[in-house]
Amino acid sequence: MDGERFDEILVTVRDVKQHLNSSLGWLLTVEDTAGNEFEVKIWHTHDVDTWWREGWRYILKSGRGTRRQGGQVTLHSTKDFAVQRPEDVVDLLALGDSHIGRETRPEDTNAPYHTSRQFIATMGYAARYDVDAVIYAGDLFDDHPTTEDIQLAESGFKILAQNNIPFYFVYGNHGVTIANEFYDRIDDVEIDHLDTNGTQLNNQIALFGIDNQPEADFRTTASEVVDISGADQQILVVHNEIDPPRTESGLRLEALDPLREAEFDFILSGHLHDHESSLHSRTKIQYLGATADISTKSNADDQSAWLVRLSSETNRIERVDVT
Repeated sequence: MDGERFDEILVTVRDVKQHLNSSLGWLLTVEDTAGNEFEVKIWHTHDVDTWWREGWRYILKSGRGTRRQGGQVTLHSTKDFAVQRPEDVVDLLALGDSHIGRETRPEDTNAPYHTSRQFIATMGYAARYDVDAVIYAGDLFDDHPTTEDIQLAESGFKILAQNNIPFYFVYGNHGVTIANEFYDRIDDVEIDHLDTNGTQLNNQIALFGIDNQPEADFRTTASEVVDISGADQQILVVHNEIDPPRTESGLRLEALDPLREAEFDFILSGHLHDHESSLHSRTKIQYLGATADISTKSNADDQSAWLVRLSSETNRIERVDVT
């Protein structure tokens, strides 16, 4: 296939190397559906705006193949090269607890957390990975953000507007009134408050949400979750902390009992500022952590967002360091 063009090929990326100081932008090791492994070279000159992830599948179009002595095949990008997600794949960016404006707490004498800057940076990752939607698990704002803080938050939503990325959210336990008024003012981004009725995304994914609330109310609300027939995957978004992983600090795991009939692929939770994970039945609970360095733990691994890839083959969730 030396010099031969190909129309399209479905591959799974096995290894990724980014090159910043040469004409080669990315060197990928990929595997096709027949199990053949080979290299793909993405050249800077072709302006391929894809940030590659190991283990993810992509459709490559209009590339060129070469065969070296010994039979090794290498695919190259071209000026017509294009990258698409497979039709059965939905990509989400999940995050929470940005606490924009936390620096203004009168009792806080720490160095600035750069909460608004970190939120904007995280919205940049949504654009970089061309996700289908942003999922937000509450506490966008702290209790007393400044006017400048709110204007900077608007800059983050402009990134979503420019890339036609919708935003789905639940409310947390801070800045609820401010967030409500803020969301009402945004008119160039599709913003949806998730609830127990569910919202369908791309005719494949059902998203549900429960706002922060006391345990007794949470149990009642959880019992109102409505199954959406035909959804391939289901995600529940909450703000409440659920025990475990920590004990006596949030809702008891039994508060999720009304959800046992619902088969969720993930439960995405806020409130914890350092990311952790747990299980409810066979469902992974991912505590998303904060997007800024606001955890009170000295060894916290915060400043996080999460790429969630849902497909007919497998579901994956991977942390993105948004420092």
